[in-house]
Amino acid sequence: MLARTDSRIRAVVMLVVASLVVGLIGYRLVQWQVIDQDGLADQGLAQLAHVQQIPASRGLILDRSGLILATSVAAESVFATPPTVEDPTHSALLLSGILGLDVDELTATLSSDVAWTWLVRRVDPETATRVRALDLPGIGLVSESKRVYTMGGGAPGTTLASQLLGFVNVDGVGQYGVEAAEDPVLAGTPGSVVAQEDVAGRLIAGSVHQLDEPVNVADVTLTLDAGLQHILEQQILDNYTKNRAVGVTGLIMDVHTGAILALASYPSFDGNAYPTTDPELFNSPAVSRQYEPGSVMKAMTVAAALDAGAITPSDLFMDDNDLHIYDAVIHNADRAWYPSGHGLLTAAQVLALSNNVGAATIGLTLGGQPLREAFLRFGFGQTTGVDIAGEAPGVVLDPDAEGSSKELTTAQNAFGQGISVTVMQMAAGYAAIANGGKLVTPHIVDGWTLADGTYQARTLPEPKRVMKAQTAATVLDMLTGAIDDGIANGASVAGYSIAGKTGTAQIAGPVKVRVRTGWDASGNPIYVDSTRQEYIEGWVDSSFIGIAPASNPRYVMMILIHRPVVGSGGIGERPEVAFAQLAPLVFDYFGIPPDRASPAVARP
Repeated sequence: MLARTDSRIRAVVMLVVASLVVGLIGYRLVQWQVIDQDGLADQGLAQLAHVQQIPASRGLILDRSGLILATSVAAESVFATPPTVEDPTHSALLLSGILGLDVDELTATLSSDVAWTWLVRRVDPETATRVRALDLPGIGLVSESKRVYTMGGGAPGTTLASQLLGFVNVDGVGQYGVEAAEDPVLAGTPGSVVAQEDVAGRLIAGSVHQLDEPVNVADVTLTLDAGLQHILEQQILDNYTKNRAVGVTGLIMDVHTGAILALASYPSFDGNAYPTTDPELFNSPAVSRQYEPGSVMKAMTVAAALDAGAITPSDLFMDDNDLHIYDAVIHNADRAWYPSGHGLLTAAQVLALSNNVGAATIGLTLGGQPLREAFLRFGFGQTTGVDIAGEAPGVVLDPDAEGSSKELTTAQNAFGQGISVTVMQMAAGYAAIANGGKLVTPHIVDGWTLADGTYQARTLPEPKRVMKAQTAATVLDMLTGAIDDGIANGASVAGYSIAGKTGTAQIAGPVKVRVRTGWDASGNPIYVDSTRQEYIEGWVDSSFIGIAPASNPRYVMMILIHRPVVGSGGIGERPEVAFAQLAPLVFDYFGIPPDRASPAVARP
């Protein structure tokens, strides 16, 4: 009896356990197949999916009046899913001629086991139509956008402001210029396409579809004026040609706001054909190239000394064309005509004559550290904050640093040697002279139009006072005299007051030299070839920076000629002459009336 009772109990327990197991399995099946069906299906698809990002259509780039400089147009890109290509050899043969690809390389691509690959991005409509008509398994097209730069530049084979704008690479990422600096705003949120794979990792034919639509973000409006930009580009091309130069850069900036109205360099490039462009042309030299400024720096030296009270406008400085510092001798550029110098000079005369000895003396009178600190205050040796990618900081040496030449460094820096700047820094420094002593932030972006249509103007840092208003006014008057009665009279414009300064500086380059390193066993000297940086004869940077009109300053304009061909009569067209041709066009463009009853009188 006891055994039968135990058997019944075991049977009941087993029945209960079996029922619980069956019930649990049934519950899980209901949960998987009914309750969680959608979620589990998505997870399964995700595990078997291959996703490819598709860039959003980038925002527009507009000039200050709303003209479109850069836009995006609809395009199609050709892709392949090699595991689903039925006949790689035949498909490659059909596609190679249409897409302009090597047939053997294309065959290898289509025969590979990669899940997904682009063949050609952003083809023209005719090519897309021909590919679609083939209807080849494993070959497809997907919608993308193509960046287009709409305006031709001032030089053949270029687009307007190409170095300023930059370009967008094949993956939709902004490169250089505004495209790089504003990429987070312009790029938007990328979309994606998805293709399903089977459990063996093979693409399922016909499974490619759009997953997410790209989301666009904002348009960017620049301070740039397209009409003025075209004028500037034509002017610098003309100067480049006349001088057979390595390069020319021009800049026009509002002295009160720092707004860049035009910025151009030549050689330049076509933003729509960047893949075939020398990458050396991509950066804007106005922000990326550091150079020794030469005599344009003398105005900053005079401003620093006046502002510190180290000199007055009536002080006299001796110029005998023979300033000795240690074992070095500083001479003037006009020493062939004035071997004994010009005698006693005021600071205004130092600027008018572009006198090296006088500028060095003023710098030494102020002192090495105060001069360096003033240069730093004026914005040199640091980036300006301009919203263009690739800005270099320049170099202002400490005359008291180890290895420095102390007084010699100070004297050389005072007339623009041994210091490096950028065009953008120099324009900002002269703008401070023009606007009453405040350092503004140069900028090219005026604001953004958001996705909801609202316009958000850019907020700029408050201009920083870097010199007294009286100092700025005094130096501005001196620079006006430097044009009316000085060696830069070639910058004069009939009916208008102009303030400005010329500058010429030698350029260092690599020079091969033989260096003795010792003697051999026979007592003969041992030499090795070495390369070092030295100033090279005939290599110069020649520049002019002008403030116009001087009586009521509105614009600072700069022309920098990099390595013009220097002949027996000098260079083909000096930068102040190029300025004198450009300035009237700017006055006419903006309708600025003459501020003088009669033209400036040329210096005999």
